[in-house]
Amino acid sequence: MATVSASIDSQRRKEAARALLNIAMLEGMLLFAVVSIYLYTKEMTYLVGGVVASSLIFVPILLRWMRDHAPAMKSSAAADQQ
Repeated sequence: MATVSASIDSQRRKEAARALLNIAMLEGMLLFAVVSIYLYTKEMTYLVGGVVASSLIFVPILLRWMRDHAPAMKSSAAADQQ
């Protein structure tokens, strides 16, 4: 029973890490596009607006990740200490 629970916890941790990595990669691509547009146009407003828009997009996504996946990451820290 303990190995099944550990296996499920391991799968949840992997899923949480993969989801966080996907969020980070998506945000990185968006910021790369913002910087590219800024370098092409030399308009500071595009840079500032893009960074603000990126934050407005990804903060709710990160909060949802924290609600859905953070408990799996916390349980891994507690299990590792035992």
